[in-house]
Amino acid sequence: MTEPQKPQSTDLRNPGITKKVGVKRTRTSPVKVFLRTVYWLITLSILAIVLYISFEAGWMIYKNTAH
Repeated sequence: MTEPQKPQSTDLRNPGITKKVGVKRTRTSPVKVFLRTVYWLITLSILAIVLYISFEAGWMIYKNTAH
C-alpha cells in the first residue's frame, strides 16, 4: 500500500481568509445608449421600407398579370 500524500503548501492555507476583489463598475454612457437606440431604429425602419416596397411591387405585378 502507498502512504497518503503529504499536504501541499496550498492545502495548508487558512480557508477563512478571503481576498477582497473590487469589481470596477462601469457606467453606461447616455450618449452610447442613445446612439445604439438610433442605430436600431434606423436599421428597423430601412428593413420595413424595403419589405413594404417589395410587397407593393409584387402586388402590382400580381394585379397586372391576373387580367
